[in-house]
Amino acid sequence: MKIPIVIFNFLDYWTHPLVNKYLNGRGKEFEGILVLMPKGKDIWLSHPFNFTQAKTEFGKKLSVKKMGKGTLAKVIGAKRKVGYDGKFCTINQLKTLRVSLKGKQLIDASKEISQAKEIKSVEEIKKIKKAACETKKVLMKVRKKLKTGISEIEVEKFIRNEFEKDGFGTAFCIVSFGANTKNIHHVNGKKKLSEGPVLIDVGAKWKGYSADITESFWFGKKKNEDYVREHRFVRDKLEIIENQLKEGVAAKDLWKLCKGLKMDFFLGHGIGVEVHDSPSSIGPKANWKLAKGMVLAIEPATYTKQFGIRIERDYLITKNGFKKL
Repeated sequence: MKIPIVIFNFLDYWTHPLVNKYLNGRGKEFEGILVLMPKGKDIWLSHPFNFTQAKTEFGKKLSVKKMGKGTLAKVIGAKRKVGYDGKFCTINQLKTLRVSLKGKQLIDASKEISQAKEIKSVEEIKKIKKAACETKKVLMKVRKKLKTGISEIEVEKFIRNEFEKDGFGTAFCIVSFGANTKNIHHVNGKKKLSEGPVLIDVGAKWKGYSADITESFWFGKKKNEDYVREHRFVRDKLEIIENQLKEGVAAKDLWKLCKGLKMDFFLGHGIGVEVHDSPSSIGPKANWKLAKGMVLAIEPATYTKQFGIRIERDYLITKNGFKKL
């Protein structure tokens, strides 16, 4: 990074994922502006309301200053070019930048910011792993909780409560029964469980970092032969893909291994401070290679007229292979 980059984090809009990273997952609690500097400490321009607390909590990691008129221009100094994150910047915020930094050349650095998030640090990996372990733990409890007549919303509530009891947040939660499993991103409803397919796609969140795991299974004693066959096919595909998960493999080559699956979305994506984090989605045009330190969610799936099956796991890419988180 050769130029300073300005990132807004105000709760009227959204919490910026990179701010979450710098503030130990507490981006929703602190408003301000993060300035990534080409040299020296990065700067947090804090909203005056929580300046004292921000300085106490983040002063070792960041240079914390109170936000005020002219503060942004002062910390940028004489630098002529300034970056901003076009992906997470509103029109009003861009107008503010143009006024505050009049005469500066503003450059959309969203691509560079995304690339900077691709490789996870040891601490980031620990947080994702903890979120993944909690997710798997709660999913096991869900299997025991399921009974005829329970609704999708009731299962979602159970999952969220279990996460909260353990001190975790919920990144997202999809619960689908029967024909609803065909909906890729199903919106949970009042549908009640009876014998048939179940798909649960969920992720716990720990200190701003998310897991992303999907389980698909048949509820009831009388198994559907088509479901059993398709489930085995998806599971076998995941195993084939796992054998190729290592540094240097082209993402689009992983996509080629999906042949035979009835799916029209991507095979996977990065996870971290966002559920769909960098690197970008794994598809036929994914022109990037797996690298040591990436954390990926891999989710082969197949969808028929009767049901959907998706199996998703989280992986840390290593030099010679992977570690399942």
